[in-house]
Amino acid sequence: MFNVERYLAGMLIDNRQARQAQNQAASGIQNIDQSYEAINQMELGSPTSSKNPERTRQQIYGMWELMQKDPQVSEALSLHVTAALGGHESTGDMIFISPHDRIKKGGRRAKKLRAQVEKEAKVIAPILNRVAVQLATQAVGYGDSYARIHFDNKGVNNLMSNQFTMPWAIMPFEKASKTIGYHVLEAEKQQRGITKLNAQQMLRFKMPRIDHVRQPFLPIWQDTKMMQYDNPRDMPILPAEVGGSFLYKVEEAWQDVTIARAALNNQQISDSVKQAFVTVNMEGMPRSQQEKYFARIVKLLNNYRQNVRDAFDGKESLWGTKFHMLPQYGEKQILQSVGDISQRMTPLTDTPLMLSLRRLAGGLGMDLSLIGWADMLAGGLGDGAAFHTSAQMMRRSHLIRSALVDGYNHVMSVHWGLRYGEYFEDGNYPWQINFYSDQSAAATQALTNRQNRANTTLLQTQVFVAIRELGLDLHGAQMMLEDELGYDSEKAERIAMYLCVQPQQAGGQMMGEGEGLPEDMDFDYE
Repeated sequence: MFNVERYLAGMLIDNRQARQAQNQAASGIQNIDQSYEAINQMELGSPTSSKNPERTRQQIYGMWELMQKDPQVSEALSLHVTAALGGHESTGDMIFISPHDRIKKGGRRAKKLRAQVEKEAKVIAPILNRVAVQLATQAVGYGDSYARIHFDNKGVNNLMSNQFTMPWAIMPFEKASKTIGYHVLEAEKQQRGITKLNAQQMLRFKMPRIDHVRQPFLPIWQDTKMMQYDNPRDMPILPAEVGGSFLYKVEEAWQDVTIARAALNNQQISDSVKQAFVTVNMEGMPRSQQEKYFARIVKLLNNYRQNVRDAFDGKESLWGTKFHMLPQYGEKQILQSVGDISQRMTPLTDTPLMLSLRRLAGGLGMDLSLIGWADMLAGGLGDGAAFHTSAQMMRRSHLIRSALVDGYNHVMSVHWGLRYGEYFEDGNYPWQINFYSDQSAAATQALTNRQNRANTTLLQTQVFVAIRELGLDLHGAQMMLEDELGYDSEKAERIAMYLCVQPQQAGGQMMGEGEGLPEDMDFDYE
């Protein structure tokens, strides 16, 4: 039998699909005006400037290496690593390997995997802990850190991290943001050479590339196109860009600190050079002697600059007073001192230095009192409390942990493949990397949140008991929950219904022994 309604509905669907296809064809990227497409290349991109220039790999790493020699910057990075990794109170271990939650239950296969993970964890965990702090510190300073994986047919037996694996000596190559190999610089001071290593031979801690560090492509890859490929297997292999360092955002602040500190120190040392200028009455001096004295004055002024330089080196100029003779004519007084004309009249101020230091500490996500300025503690957080409560500290701890977990999963995957001949896809490992979290900033914040939730639940439960003992009706209990506790009307009504149940229910059950709170009942925690 012919169904008219179905026929009309089919026509409407076909017409709608046809209109959608027509609109998509008309609004495709290929239909953009050709004249705009010709000039759009000039509208895209970010221009370089003197304040944001392109720098080579060596220039970037040179700057970050110099910054890490600053004791305040170095301590800030070390504190971030300590906050992220934590550490066992007695053994000092930071990295722990345990069976993944997905295999804690299951049949023979899961039981076998659990036993294998627990066995191999005893072998690999000490190796990982040995280099964890060193690699994490290099990673936050340079954005990447590396270790050479040593292994035999029984698996991984060592991770080498020393001067041969410094980030500036290794060039990683990536394909679709996945590391596929390395070029390692060998014998830098003698005959320079390159050693090629694959991904299984090296460990790389790659910090997330949150900020783009402007740097030029090498000429051989300058015209390589990356965005035209749909399949990552078709993408070209390119050298990895430098980035991920905590120091990139504070380069300018650190330079300001260096300049302000140098200016303050230089002026203080310059003020320590004591010199006395005197005038001598040389009335009637012949022309030849005047020329000699003029030359003497020029030499005297030149020596003044040298005296300041000698003071910087701790020489005699810093400890004694020099006297200089100046000719003077037509005065009755033969000898007259005019003092030290090089001394300042106003006191020095450290305001520019402290402003720059605060910018540096803020950019590093660190409390200034934790990196050498403990005398500034005066209430507030103080006493290192920012180490556990700072949102910046916790945020950076997650970044460090993410890089370490990816790198150590790679090491464990290489070891497992050599040991058992099995390989797992990313995210499907039978093991998991854990941290001793009681001493880490992220875990401290999580524990604090759980304690707050537990305390809030306890207080709310006490309020519920008090409301029930008041004997209010449903409307009164709901109004109190809404007005005083801030519950929405639906949640307040459901809780009020439970609170107003008669103490003795049918079947001999007391209130609370029967049906509990609804499963979808959630409390609001503040």
